[in-house]
Amino acid sequence: MMLNNENMMEPIAKLNSWLNKLIEVGGADLHLKSNRPVHARVKSDIAILSHEIVSHEIMGKLVQILMKDKYANFKETKEFDGHYSFNDDFRFRVNIYMHLDGYSIALRLIPKSIKSIEALNLPSALHNLAKLRRGLVLITGTTGSGKSTTLSSIIEEINQNYPYHIITIEDPIEYVYRDKKCIIEQRELGNHTNSFSLALRAAMREDPDIIVVGEIRDIATAESILQAVNTGHLVFSTVHTLDARETIDRMIAIFPSEEQNRIRTTLAATIAAVISQRLIKGISGEMVPAVEMMFRSPLVQELIRTKRDNEIPDAIAKEGKMFHSITFNQALFDLTLAGKITEEQAYQYASSPSDLKLMFTLSTEYEAKKSKNKV
Repeated sequence: MMLNNENMMEPIAKLNSWLNKLIEVGGADLHLKSNRPVHARVKSDIAILSHEIVSHEIMGKLVQILMKDKYANFKETKEFDGHYSFNDDFRFRVNIYMHLDGYSIALRLIPKSIKSIEALNLPSALHNLAKLRRGLVLITGTTGSGKSTTLSSIIEEINQNYPYHIITIEDPIEYVYRDKKCIIEQRELGNHTNSFSLALRAAMREDPDIIVVGEIRDIATAESILQAVNTGHLVFSTVHTLDARETIDRMIAIFPSEEQNRIRTTLAATIAAVISQRLIKGISGEMVPAVEMMFRSPLVQELIRTKRDNEIPDAIAKEGKMFHSITFNQALFDLTLAGKITEEQAYQYASSPSDLKLMFTLSTEYEAKKSKNKV
């Protein structure tokens, strides 16, 4: 059923009112489900945003409005990724999917303004990524950990300071960049290209300095990215992994076993950094980023090349001061010492709770702080 303008007005008005309320309460995601109240994710927790019930009729109309001309294709794929512009200041990433009771819609807030590394409370060492000229940088973490936001802050810093040509390949386009010192072309899967790997191959003929790939999803994309960094380009991408060690393992495991030695050699030579992050609801109620940073070093390269990935965390800890790297455990320890998160939260998010407990036990500074707080 095609919707006319009159049929579209009511569902759009309802959607905009819910999105406006999401922005007012500082929420990150809006969740709509047929015949249920409107929910949102606010400071890491799911809560009811509005007790108004989303009818099957309104949900059906919203699905068609948000998909536009992709609705017919959705009937076959049962999946949809897109975006919705609420106003000049806010855009939303949209995912529509089917489940036992019908449709659900998830909308993630993407502010128009791109925050700086400092404004996001990220480590100052991330400024080093904006100074790179070549290599592979991977931003990793679970869904909702802020990977895209961190990546956007780095790209925007480059945009403000260096005269480069940047091509992004995204699904969908999230943060929108405006040319400053850089010229930036943003390409969206489905609208501007048919696949990450095809767009990457084409990019090699488009004179880029930097290529940004929204996500590494398959072997074709991974192979194309490695070809790009092998030819001297700087490539940024994201991966759904928890830490640096798992990221290296995942990148290699994408490929068949007979190719993995070659991939190890390539990764060892080209990996510039792996930045992994987790968002924690801090003591103040605000979301606090805990960030592990693995920057390239001779030792890290040797460990990757010789299949000693399990030693990567120790290498990060050992070389932290020299190469600005930091483990998750150290990041969590520092956040606890600064009074931003609790010791219990630190254990909850730690890669190795037992090692973190030892850090707390051996720290005279932390013990002194605990004693002071008890007085």
